[in-house]
Amino acid sequence: MTETMTQAALGPAIVTATQGARVSVLRDGRDVAAQNALAFPYTPRKGDVVLVIGDEPCYVIGVLHAQGDMALHFPANVHLHARGAFQFTSGEAIELSAPTTKVTAGRFEVIARTLTETVQNAARWVKDLATFKAGRRKVEVQGVNIERAERHVLRAKKDVRVNGHRIHLG
Repeated sequence: MTETMTQAALGPAIVTATQGARVSVLRDGRDVAAQNALAFPYTPRKGDVVLVIGDEPCYVIGVLHAQGDMALHFPANVHLHARGAFQFTSGEAIELSAPTTKVTAGRFEVIARTLTETVQNAARWVKDLATFKAGRRKVEVQGVNIERAERHVLRAKKDVRVNGHRIHLG
């Protein structure tokens, strides 16, 4: 039995240019063409430090320092599932964008210091009780404000003011 051992060059390189899956890297002072061989989605950017193996051909097999964004692109639907919790965390922002977004949950909580909603039209249906608590409340309606109820109770610990050109009671 004859054993043959070949040594493949392995080490860091700096990305100098990209074209599709082809990457040009600076390795040991010379520009080398490399193929992106990573199993995960990585888009090399100029200035990234990658781990390359081989001489000719040369392959990118690791990322040591990335400067650009990481991006996932899928040609069809994507389904993510976890038996336990699923958590997204970001140091800056999380943005969702789609023509339609639907959230289905047994319980849905939003915890924020500031909540801003901007919509063209909004509708909310509550089967049982809707509760609203606030330190202060201000409502401005540019057009008509209509409230209908079987019973309407208004209580105040201090003054109640009604100011209008005409006030109709009854």
